[in-house]
Amino acid sequence: MTSPGALETATAVCEGAAELAGSDWDALDGPATVAGVQAVAAARAFLDAALLRGIARLEDTDALRELGWASTKDFLTHLTGGHKGSGGGLVRAAEQLRDLPAVQTALEEGRVTLPQARAIAGKVQTLPRVPEFRTQVADALLDLVATHGHDASDLQTAFTDVVRELDPDAALLNAEKEKAKTERAAHHARHLSFAPDGLGGVRVKGYGSVEDVERIKATLHPLAAPVTTEPGSCGGTARPAGAPLFDEDGVATSAACLTPGCAHTGRDPRDAGARLWDALVDACERLTTLPDLPRDHGTRPRVMVLIDHDSLRQKVLDAGLARPGRTPTGARLSATAVRRLACDADILSAVLGGQGQVLDVGRTQRLVTPALWTALVARDRHCAFPGCTRMPLACDAHHITHWADGGPTDLDNLVMLCRHHHTLIHQTPWAVHIDRDTRQPVWTPPPRATLASHHDKLTYLPARPRAA
Repeated sequence: MTSPGALETATAVCEGAAELAGSDWDALDGPATVAGVQAVAAARAFLDAALLRGIARLEDTDALRELGWASTKDFLTHLTGGHKGSGGGLVRAAEQLRDLPAVQTALEEGRVTLPQARAIAGKVQTLPRVPEFRTQVADALLDLVATHGHDASDLQTAFTDVVRELDPDAALLNAEKEKAKTERAAHHARHLSFAPDGLGGVRVKGYGSVEDVERIKATLHPLAAPVTTEPGSCGGTARPAGAPLFDEDGVATSAACLTPGCAHTGRDPRDAGARLWDALVDACERLTTLPDLPRDHGTRPRVMVLIDHDSLRQKVLDAGLARPGRTPTGARLSATAVRRLACDADILSAVLGGQGQVLDVGRTQRLVTPALWTALVARDRHCAFPGCTRMPLACDAHHITHWADGGPTDLDNLVMLCRHHHTLIHQTPWAVHIDRDTRQPVWTPPPRATLASHHDKLTYLPARPRAA
């Protein structure tokens, strides 16, 4: 199918899907509804295959950069409305399936779904870079789908048995000549991610080479050693064996402390996992005191949390009166957690109004000082370009009206942009100004560009408005 043919077909499919979504499904009986849902699921699998083909083509072109997007994953995250970083998973799937043509074909023929294809590709990616072995494992997993109907979870569970069956003596996995390939594969597949669970916690997922993990363990294990103290130093006392609840004077023979699971004997009540986590936090705290860390616009790395002054001072959280704090990355912390951080931190002054506007940032100077940068982070939170959420560490302060042209260095003439979009705004018709009422950046996209080979227009849909 030619490129214009693919575009025309995709447009027709979209129109048909829109019509289907608005159809009267209530008129269908039970069996017809089952058949309809099955047909929609099959169509979705074909569309997922087409989407990956399109993503692979986007990676081969510069079309998105010409429209102002820094990467394909950013565009896909915005386009699909998924969780932050979800576009990167689609890009990785497209890349991995390039090396597994059989899985790619099965997806395009509707024999597997996108979750099944991603499960196969993700597991095969961890194997030694031996093409024949990877192909055999992928074919065996595809056969499990065809013969037993394995879903994505079943495929991940069956992966180890498939590898063991195809390599019973572990000749490929354990042979010294393959070790280097295995280690390189693990290094190439390395990743670390943080996913808030919405309940006040964050799930940490990662993968890396044995070499890297050994270096991490060598640092963390000494810090994770159990900490012993004198019995009772925790503030509690243990009841002696056989002693009653109260002595003859009516005094309790034991006392509790604030540490769950503590026996008040001086032994560390933390399990190994908790000690290792505390060691990681401790290592990062120690690292911030060293002069070798990269500077963030003139200051050493620090945790910045935005919270109103009343909530920071409030001692008792009655009826949720205290508002939570928010970091530039979007994470939310309770007022209690913010106060705990403030006990051992530099307090950065940024007075906020009722709608979160920055009201007082100190004296304006020619250069963007650390105080003014703090105010800019408090207002923009991340790169202010539509659809971009790069953190402040990767951003610059851009003068809307250049200093050489008489533009002042103050919040009404500054906007935070990542390096890519800072270059883009100097080279394209994109324009930005600060709204007088909301004090937020407002963007004006370039005019529509006419395709040289077609009479129709190429319309750029800017990202959704940023939350205040």
